[in-house]
Amino acid sequence: MGVETWLKVLPAPVRDALNDLPVAQIYEIRLRVNAPAVVTIDARNFTLDTPLITREDLDNVVHCAAEYAIYAVLDQMVQGFITIRGGVRIGLAGELVMTDGQVTAVTNISSLCLRLPHQVKNCAYPVLPYVFDRKRPYKTLIIAPPGAGKTTLLRDLAKQISVKFQALNTLILDERGELAAAYQGENQLDVGNADVITGGNKSFGFLNGLRSLRPDVVITDEIATADDVAMVRNAARSGVTVIASTHAAALDEVRNKPYLSDLFNDGVFDRYVVLTTGERAGEVVGVFDRRGQRL
Repeated sequence: MGVETWLKVLPAPVRDALNDLPVAQIYEIRLRVNAPAVVTIDARNFTLDTPLITREDLDNVVHCAAEYAIYAVLDQMVQGFITIRGGVRIGLAGELVMTDGQVTAVTNISSLCLRLPHQVKNCAYPVLPYVFDRKRPYKTLIIAPPGAGKTTLLRDLAKQISVKFQALNTLILDERGELAAAYQGENQLDVGNADVITGGNKSFGFLNGLRSLRPDVVITDEIATADDVAMVRNAARSGVTVIASTHAAALDEVRNKPYLSDLFNDGVFDRYVVLTTGERAGEVVGVFDRRGQRL
């Protein structure tokens, strides 16, 4: 990911304030109206010495991120984000416009959160002995709170699968464009020899991907809803190895969460990898089998 890609969307004073920081180690940048900018480095927040962010600053960031074609990113905005080149996701907070119970627009934006993806090669090495069998990977769920490295680990697992299991077809369902960061059909982050569907929801990805791309392995991020769980269950029943992630702080949370608890109780996943922010993002707390026993 070219650093200049996301730097150019920031207000000039924020760009200047980043000059003295290790830019490559920044995970998030938060811009809130009437407040200075805040950056996150290794799970620690630092307030920058910048002028207070204005609403005009936020509007300019959004328009620049949309390449001055807001209509082209409206579908993303009503889901609460914009993804720009390089896989950088900009989360939006503001006033929602509702029509017939559906969000149709976001107005009066009050804060933005830029989440910067990091390619950490070989970061999956510590868990490979637990999640790879001789012939194929185990069905695996990555469990972690936000910012703990779920997507980074999934990305490297995709790469490692293409190295160890060259005969397997891997499909990545990159709903928010963060795993492979595809731009105009080209992956900007290394996910190995995988097919990538970007932008479609998981229902579309699972149904159409399984029919048309014949994957042996499907990798997807952030399962949470009843539809997500149904898609994972159906894929697993079809003999596909699913590797996914979900937001939780511990395996016990997954056991007690609506929908996700069904996957645990039915033994859909063979392995659970739990991450924490700890001293640094991506720290492995433990790997557990389908019964919840620590390996």
